[in-house]
Amino acid sequence: MPVGPVDDKGTALYYEDSGVPGASTTYATIFLVHGTMFHSGIFRPMVPYAAVHNLRLVLVNLRDYPGSSPYSPTERELLAGPGREAQAAAIQNRGLELAAFITWFIEQEQIPPTSRSAAEAADTTGGFALLGWSSANCQTIPVIAHADKMPEKTRKLFNAYFRAYFFHDSSLTGIGEAAPQDMYGIFRDARLTYEEKVAGFPAWVSSYFTRVDLEPETPAFLSTLTSRKAVHEDTDDARWTPSVLRMSDDVFAAVADPSVMLRSQVLIQNVDVTVYGENLRRALSRCYIDGDNGREEIWPSLKLRALWCDMSVGEELLAASKIMGILDGISPAGRNLEFVRVENANHFVHWDQPETFVRLLANEI
Repeated sequence: MPVGPVDDKGTALYYEDSGVPGASTTYATIFLVHGTMFHSGIFRPMVPYAAVHNLRLVLVNLRDYPGSSPYSPTERELLAGPGREAQAAAIQNRGLELAAFITWFIEQEQIPPTSRSAAEAADTTGGFALLGWSSANCQTIPVIAHADKMPEKTRKLFNAYFRAYFFHDSSLTGIGEAAPQDMYGIFRDARLTYEEKVAGFPAWVSSYFTRVDLEPETPAFLSTLTSRKAVHEDTDDARWTPSVLRMSDDVFAAVADPSVMLRSQVLIQNVDVTVYGENLRRALSRCYIDGDNGREEIWPSLKLRALWCDMSVGEELLAASKIMGILDGISPAGRNLEFVRVENANHFVHWDQPETFVRLLANEI
C-alpha cells in the first residue's frame, strides 16, 4: 500500500499513481484530492486517459480515509476547537501536510519541473497542479493560503514546479460561505436524522440538476439555482440517473467510506466557516515575503482555475459565483484566476465523463 510521509512522526497519506506516461520527460503531474465521504478511488476512471494527454495523475487520500493516517486525539481536539484560533491552526496544518506530501513525491519520483516557453504559454510543460474537489478545498486551499509559513526549501521547490490550482466544483463550506435558506442541502434538512443524511447524501450529491444557462456573474444566477430540480425525477432517461445509483454495492464500497463521516469528516465540516473564508482570501491574493533580494512574491506564475459543472448541486455553482465576487474585491492584487464551465456535467464528472475531464485538465493546466 503506497503512502507518502508528511512529517517525521510517521504520519502519511495513501496515494495511487498513474505513473510516468511512457518515456515522456515533459509530462505534468496533477495531485487529485477528494471531497466528503468519497475518497480518491472516485478518480480512478481518469487514469486510463492520463498518458495520452502527457499527464501523471496522483490520487491522494486525506487523513482518516482508507490507507492514510487517522487523526490523533490531540488533532481531533484542535479540529473540534475550544475556539476559532485552534481550528484555524488545525486547518493550516492540513494544508502544510499536503505540501509536505507533494514535496516528498517530487523528490522521490523526480518529476520534471515546469518549463515555460517565452513565446507561448501553451508550450509550458512539466511541473504540477493541485486539484481540490468539493470539500477538499477546506484542506487544499491552505496550501496556497499559508505559503508564507512553509519551509523556505518547500517554497523555492514549488516555485519551480507549482503551475496551477484547480477549484473543482468547490463546496460552499470549502470557501467559507453559507448557503441561502431557500437552497436545499441534505445536511441542512431538519426532517432527517444525521444517519439519514449520510445515507441520502451519495444519491443527492451525484444527481444531475437542471442545467444552468447563465454565467456566475449574472444577477439572476442565484434565483436560478434555487429553482432547479433533479432531472431524473421527471424522466426515465438513464443518462440522468444519479452517478452513485449506477454503481454496484461493490463499486460504491471501493470509492466511498461512510464511516468517516461521524469519525472525523463532521469535524472538518463544522470548523468555523470564517477560517475557510480567510484562507480563500489569502489564496486569491498575491503573497509576499521578505527574501534575500528584498520583498519577493511567492509563486508569481501560479494560475488558478475555478471549474464549475453546470448540472451540479446548487451549492457548488453558488461557490463559483462567490469566488468570483471575492476576487473582484481583491483585484488588482489578486492572482491569475479564470472560471471554466464544464458543460452538461454533474458533481461527478470525473467519474461519468473521465476522458472529457482529463482532456479539460490537460488544456487548462
